[in-house]
Amino acid sequence: MVGVNDIRDINQTIFLHLIREQQPISRADIAKQTGLRAGTVSAIVNRLIKGGLVHEGTEGPSTGGRPPKYLYINAESFYVLAIDIGVIDTVFAVSDFNGRILKRKSIPTAGKPEKFLDRLCSEIERHIAANYAKARFAGIGVSVPGLIDRETGTIEISPNLEWKNVPVRDILSKRLRLPVFVENDANSAAFSEFWYGPINEAGVKNLVFVLVVEGLGTGLIINGELHVGSRHGLGGFGHMSIDPNGELCSCGRRGCWETFASERATIERYHRVTAKQGPPLVTIHDLVALANEGDAMARESLKITAEYLGEGISNLVHGIFPETVVIGGRITAAWPIIEPVILEKVRSRYLVSPDPVTIRPASVERPSLYGAIPIALQNCFGSTLAIDQGSR
Repeated sequence: MVGVNDIRDINQTIFLHLIREQQPISRADIAKQTGLRAGTVSAIVNRLIKGGLVHEGTEGPSTGGRPPKYLYINAESFYVLAIDIGVIDTVFAVSDFNGRILKRKSIPTAGKPEKFLDRLCSEIERHIAANYAKARFAGIGVSVPGLIDRETGTIEISPNLEWKNVPVRDILSKRLRLPVFVENDANSAAFSEFWYGPINEAGVKNLVFVLVVEGLGTGLIINGELHVGSRHGLGGFGHMSIDPNGELCSCGRRGCWETFASERATIERYHRVTAKQGPPLVTIHDLVALANEGDAMARESLKITAEYLGEGISNLVHGIFPETVVIGGRITAAWPIIEPVILEKVRSRYLVSPDPVTIRPASVERPSLYGAIPIALQNCFGSTLAIDQGSR
């Protein structure tokens, strides 16, 4: 689990999400929605006020005691950069302190990793110089697929990217002169729900995030903590084998969940089913569009993927029994098609009814990118809150 100080920061992130969405809001309202004690709430709010992230405004009506003071976000406290390194493309975005993306840009993920990261830095530098020359930036959150060394910010191995021992933090921080915080993409996706998830789930303590992209990853929130494993990160459940005689996975094992339920697996399945000739579909977007237009083979391919997703999720739900399971990725654009299949598979594999478990799509369209925003924010809470761009 994350350490005590990190948990405090996660609570701060949740608080900031509540204040951002419901401002003006009182401490009592925050305590009611999070289930935390009044003293804990006041301690965290006071830290946020002291750091200049939140300010108190007008007083609310009294209920017999001292009138509550309403809280507001200081939206212009500072900006952060979010970078989501994907197998096909990499997106970087500028966010204000409200978590609102102001600008975003995509570039192909191509070439040797060091050269690619150098090119990415050049793109970011040009973008900031042209649009945010006087802005204050506090840090950079980076989301990457694969196994990372959390202490050094190094990608130890990313089978889908085909990267190994790439010092992402060192490369980016040296060029961009900002603190850099690197996280696995599925963990980033899970973290996005702290900041962008439904307000009525602010008190959720156990959540499983299943990120369906080129590969398949899982992020876990257990007892209100982002579970990240050891120093070397969390491999996730995408590489748990569900068929030892199955297809060879990019990780070197056979029959991993990823080989059945990822975007790549879904697209390859569609081509096998249809025996379609010609160039392959570039992304799952095309396949989902066909399915939503009524193409029978596309719908069948997605339903088979949904069955495998449901099979894996049922195992996780059975072991963890979370309050919420969130599925993210472009496949969720076909949610009306895949949801019934997933629910049926989960319910048919359970000893005790899993009805209390909510299964829903992600709150944002690229959760690993959006998750990099609060990762940068929460890691910067204890450090300098604003860094003049002119000092870069």
